[in-house]
Amino acid sequence: MKSIGKRVTIGFLSIVALLFVSGMISLFELGNMSNDTETILSASRRNMEIAKDMLNSANEHGSAVVHLAIFGEKGYADVCRRSISDLEGKFAAARSMAVDVSRLDSLALSIEQLQRVVDEYMAVPIVRNPEVDSLAVERVAVVADPVAGTEVEDLSVNAAAQSGKAWYDTTYKTAYNNLIERIQSFMTHTHSSLAPRAEQLNKNAYRSVAPVFISLIVMIAIVLMFYYFVGVYCIRPIKKINRALADYLSFRLPFNVKGELIDEFKELYDNIDALIGLSRQPQDNINKK
Repeated sequence: MKSIGKRVTIGFLSIVALLFVSGMISLFELGNMSNDTETILSASRRNMEIAKDMLNSANEHGSAVVHLAIFGEKGYADVCRRSISDLEGKFAAARSMAVDVSRLDSLALSIEQLQRVVDEYMAVPIVRNPEVDSLAVERVAVVADPVAGTEVEDLSVNAAAQSGKAWYDTTYKTAYNNLIERIQSFMTHTHSSLAPRAEQLNKNAYRSVAPVFISLIVMIAIVLMFYYFVGVYCIRPIKKINRALADYLSFRLPFNVKGELIDEFKELYDNIDALIGLSRQPQDNINKK
């Protein structure tokens, strides 16, 4: 039969073991949740940076095309090529991180379309209007007269600017707007693709908290049961033994404890009864004499 000390020890060790196991499970789940959170945040941050870089490259390309087509500054052709190269590099990085690559096909097509329209524009020479050229000759002839004193205006350049502006408004702007829409769609798709992972993160949070919650309930139940058994098997027998001993010392009533005693309390009762019996023997011997 187990003693009171062993029962108390087992009770406390059970509580400690329960808390330790639940704590380890919670730490493991919290570690998984922390890793998932870091992965989601890193992916979201990286995708946002890629989308931002693509928008910057697209804006840089649009500004270079304005200088190239409208103002006739041929030096911006290299800027256009560099912007397209940067845009393709960012797109390659986005494709390597994407879960569903098929959703990026439209973005790839829009980049190819933008590059194609610019290459076609740069490959075809500008056709000047003969009427404008005749006006230019007439204007130059007038300026050549020192008496006229008017400014020289190259209408052939104006014709080229008008042709480039028409191409920019009709062809390039359509391709550019399509690219911007595809980049924005990529940003929207990035956020929507993170939704299932966020939902899984929510489940992991519940899973990490559940062991602690269950352990708390079980611990409360164990503590209440422990309180009950300590009261029944420890406090109540001590009160009974103390009351019986007080009655014997005060009123010389027989030392008797009502109820069943177990373990060390039964031994304590027997030892006190034996001690009382030994204390009575000298008095009994005197009475017999």
